[in-house]
Amino acid sequence: MPSEIIYVDSSSEIPLYGLDFIGIIDRGTNILEIKPLTQCNLICKYCFVSAGDYITNFIVDVNYLIEKIVPLIEIKGKNDIEIHIAPYGEILLYKDLIKLIKKLKLIDGIYKISMQTNGLLLSKESIIELEKAGLSQINISLNTLDQDKAEYLSNYKGYQLQHLLTMIDFLMESKIDLVIAPVWIPKVNDQDIEELIRFVQNYQDKIDTPNKIRIGIQKYLIYKTGRRIKKIRPKSWGFFYKQLNTLEKKHNMKLKLGPKDFGIHKRQCLSLPIQKGNLVKSQIISIGRWDSEFIAKFDDNWGIKILLNKTQKNIPLIGKKIDTKIIKSKREENLLTGIIEN
Repeated sequence: MPSEIIYVDSSSEIPLYGLDFIGIIDRGTNILEIKPLTQCNLICKYCFVSAGDYITNFIVDVNYLIEKIVPLIEIKGKNDIEIHIAPYGEILLYKDLIKLIKKLKLIDGIYKISMQTNGLLLSKESIIELEKAGLSQINISLNTLDQDKAEYLSNYKGYQLQHLLTMIDFLMESKIDLVIAPVWIPKVNDQDIEELIRFVQNYQDKIDTPNKIRIGIQKYLIYKTGRRIKKIRPKSWGFFYKQLNTLEKKHNMKLKLGPKDFGIHKRQCLSLPIQKGNLVKSQIISIGRWDSEFIAKFDDNWGIKILLNKTQKNIPLIGKKIDTKIIKSKREENLLTGIIEN
């Protein structure tokens, strides 16, 4: 069943600060993370945000994004800023991606533009376009080099692994840097992680600049609103880093990548107008991704993700002003979550 699509622009009244699934996230560093859409071409079994399965999807107008990014650049200082395009979905479905990158490239202070993708929609033509537009880096979520396992993890029988590997070859001939970013799922792709390390090493051995391609191994995590693989539980962070340390020694390759490896450092952060525990008046503007999630407007810039309980789901709420209790307020992520105070 097709999902409803909501187009978010300056006339929609949906703010771009405060929400985790669309808009702009400021984590208190020189990186601004932007989320222009929620659509996805896959329904991966391990996706921690359940992308590809939403009742309602969102597409954000490119000019609205730029309008709200510019003042954040001013706050952070107009130098050494990276824009990381990382939606709760697949960015190559965003029809204005090239336009967005070109507009970002024109903003004083932005030195790097990176994006996250599963890579299946890449083509030689799109890579050339991305390179010309000014994209600096692509992070590809490749979890295995085995066709059957790729189909299993992505929940997609038509997963085109060979096409993706061909596109990686083509990317290596471009000016775009590449990060292979697998999720390490215990007992599922243990051996595949080692194969991916060797896969990246083979490229690095052929080039003079090893950072042209790197591997950034991610820990398998599960969340209440995410999908999970049956009978597989995440390992502790301590165990995860111990495993990486063992593989670093075995393959003579740095695998524990941190902020410094990607040029990330602390910067002035967008100040949150309200804190956890506050009771504020907000207006319900839109349904969220699920029937238990709404978007409320605190002011023209700030949105609050509203979570409903079972008794509130069938109440007409759009347009209503409500007393909102803030249950989550992350200063270094400028994210707000609230509930309706009865």
